[in-house]
Amino acid sequence: MNDLTIVLPTINEAGNIAPLVTALKEAFNAPVIVIDGASTDDTAAKAEAAGARVMINEQGYASSLLQGIRDADTQWVLVMDADGSHTVEDAKRLWEAREDADLVVGSRMTKGGGSDGSAFRRFLSRALARMFKWFARLPARDVSSGFRLYRRDLFTDAEPAARFFEVQPALLAHAKRKNARVKEVGIHYHQRGEGRSKNRVFRYGLAFLGALWRLRKG
Repeated sequence: MNDLTIVLPTINEAGNIAPLVTALKEAFNAPVIVIDGASTDDTAAKAEAAGARVMINEQGYASSLLQGIRDADTQWVLVMDADGSHTVEDAKRLWEAREDADLVVGSRMTKGGGSDGSAFRRFLSRALARMFKWFARLPARDVSSGFRLYRRDLFTDAEPAARFFEVQPALLAHAKRKNARVKEVGIHYHQRGEGRSKNRVFRYGLAFLGALWRLRKG
């Protein structure tokens, strides 16, 4: 499967990274790039030992994601979380849905989708989805999902004004400007494996609102 690269932006996921890299390489026979945000544990060493190519990026999640897309040399780039919340089985579903698509979004908000997150997190995700639907008319419901399959050549020139997870709606807006064909595939978002979440709800919520404001003005 030489037309796919898998990108895992991550930081401090030593307890989760090696089994995921191993499972992905077995399932897809594709290169795996781990973009490490200068972890203080041995995430990088474990990822390399499992067969991943490791790159360091301390500029935030958005920069790591875009670096992974640009540094891949395949037609397709699959981006997913490395904490156990996204599964290899769902990754296969995104890959199988690529026909007639330029972007496949792993969605918690369409048929077959769901989440094990807290009630507040589910509420926040749906509230963001509604706001972006009303004000930005983006081509997917689950605007904050980071589980995506990109047709690489349509996204190498993306330069969103984002640092954190607000890059997700910004890339949907980029896809809309490119007239990209977008599909949503239902996935289940699981509780993370080992370690602690890096998601800071208040900070990232403000970042998403800032992204919405920029998209409305744009």
